[in-house]
Amino acid sequence: MSQSGEATTGGLSPFGLYARFVVASTVLLIFVGALVTTKGAGLAVPDWPLSFGKIMPEMVGGVFYEHGHRMVASGVGFLTLVMAFWAQFSKQDATVRRLSWAALGLVIVQGLLGGLTVLLRLPRPVSIAHGFTAQMFLLTLVAVALYTSPRFFAAKVTLVGERATALRLFGFLAVSVVVMQLIIAATMRHMGAGLVIGDFPLSLGRIVPPFDSAEVIINYTHRVMALIVLGVLSAFALRVYRERASLAPVVVRFAGLMIFFVCLQICLGALTVWTARALIPTSWHVVNGALVLATTFTTWMWVMRSSRHLAVEAVTPEAGTGLTVDSPQGVAMRDWTDLFKAKLVLMSVITAALSFWAGRGYFDFWGFFHVTLGVTLIGSGAGALNQLLEIESDRLMTRTRNRPIPGGRIAPGVAEFWGCALSTLGTLYLGLAMHPLAGLLAALAVILYAFVYTPLKKMSAYNTLIGAIPGALPVLVGWTAATGGLEAGGWVLFFILFLWQLPHFMAIAWLCKDDYARAGMVMATVQDPTGHTAAVQAVAYALALLPVSLAPPLCGIGGPLYLVIALGLGLIYLYAGMSWGFSRSTSGARKLLLTSVAYLPLLFGALVLC
Repeated sequence: MSQSGEATTGGLSPFGLYARFVVASTVLLIFVGALVTTKGAGLAVPDWPLSFGKIMPEMVGGVFYEHGHRMVASGVGFLTLVMAFWAQFSKQDATVRRLSWAALGLVIVQGLLGGLTVLLRLPRPVSIAHGFTAQMFLLTLVAVALYTSPRFFAAKVTLVGERATALRLFGFLAVSVVVMQLIIAATMRHMGAGLVIGDFPLSLGRIVPPFDSAEVIINYTHRVMALIVLGVLSAFALRVYRERASLAPVVVRFAGLMIFFVCLQICLGALTVWTARALIPTSWHVVNGALVLATTFTTWMWVMRSSRHLAVEAVTPEAGTGLTVDSPQGVAMRDWTDLFKAKLVLMSVITAALSFWAGRGYFDFWGFFHVTLGVTLIGSGAGALNQLLEIESDRLMTRTRNRPIPGGRIAPGVAEFWGCALSTLGTLYLGLAMHPLAGLLAALAVILYAFVYTPLKKMSAYNTLIGAIPGALPVLVGWTAATGGLEAGGWVLFFILFLWQLPHFMAIAWLCKDDYARAGMVMATVQDPTGHTAAVQAVAYALALLPVSLAPPLCGIGGPLYLVIALGLGLIYLYAGMSWGFSRSTSGARKLLLTSVAYLPLLFGALVLC
């Protein structure tokens, strides 16, 4: 017998077969639960844990669906109990035992949430939590099934380095967007908003419907998120296919299955609308969503099993402690602030919070707090992911070689965990505590910064233009958190921040041009070492910023005093850009950089003051 309790012949053990049976039973349970929701039979049996005071009531009408759901749920709970004890006493691998007990804990919580849903008369938060826990329970069972597979358990690392890091993170991103979509779908379902937009592919006859109710907002958010899920999963599958020579064939097959299910999901979603939520298409839409999650999670688990981050050598004496990346001991507070890019995060938090204040029109303490915390979380997570993807580049540049990951003081795995966890937590926090659109914009900011802008640095000089988008999105996050929409005022603030960044970037590109060239970064100052291209761009964007920065009063933000301050700051910024553009000196670039750092807080401060 192997460590996992499987036969040495390579076939599944009885426990492994049983684990797969429990997974299949859980999929059946999700289908039956979807039938209950679709039929609106959640309160057909008003008491719990008994049904009309009986173990077996008369199975008619909605009772058939609701009590049938309870029977299947009880059966799955019993199967999970058997699995946990079987894993413990048959001496399965420690990971399998822990996952089995975790599954038992989740199914117990799931049952209690189901009881609360009935006793409290379908409160929306409890109903959503009930559905979410079901998905987490399914993923735990899938993990048990994987770890009882001899092939998975014996899989060796076959992909190492930056490509491995990128593939692992894309897998996490894929799982995350599917989970977010399922939460949005559960919210829509329990709000009764499934048919509030009754046409497809248009929405109320438009591409973007009027956001005149919470039901329309959540329904349209679900549709937009479906496109994001399709795009992210397609990108993940494409990366898996490109790395197929370094991965087991089973990984490619699961990636293909993942794409099949996500395409089927969109077709089922359309059919659900066209049939006005007919019982079978709507219920299969729910089940297929769980299958999308399960296959995406399985693909990611295989990627994680088959890859590892690029090994970084031990730190040199000049670099610090001499610790290897496998030992995060002795990490100083400054290492954490460097990992999370605290200075950049602080700038994003300030602009997002002040944008929230401007959008709200008055100081809302708790809203201000939620936005500040949410943007801090997503900014910190994105910063960690950015550094994780740039380990090799950072090691080649003088100004970054002693960052905590290339310096060996924080392990890549630690950065991966915190980057993924904080990004996800921040997105969910903003979406649930403030507004779904704020959460979507936060997710977009993380995706663009870590997964588009970061790799683009080695491909095109347009990376600065693309990078300015996630840099400006926190402003829209703050605005939508305050107003629930994307009005003109929010867009004006977005373009102010977008244009402000570009002269700022050009100054940095000039000061670090040798470092960028050494690391293979495609910057304007690397392609044109004379600095002429970068100087023209810095002046052009500073000039474009001037009229845009005067636009807020047209949207009801600011006043005459703000116009005076904005005009003065804009002229100073433009002068600094032109001064460096003519001289193209190091001192001129530093002055432009310092001017840019002072410009933004002064402008936003004037906006709030006025």
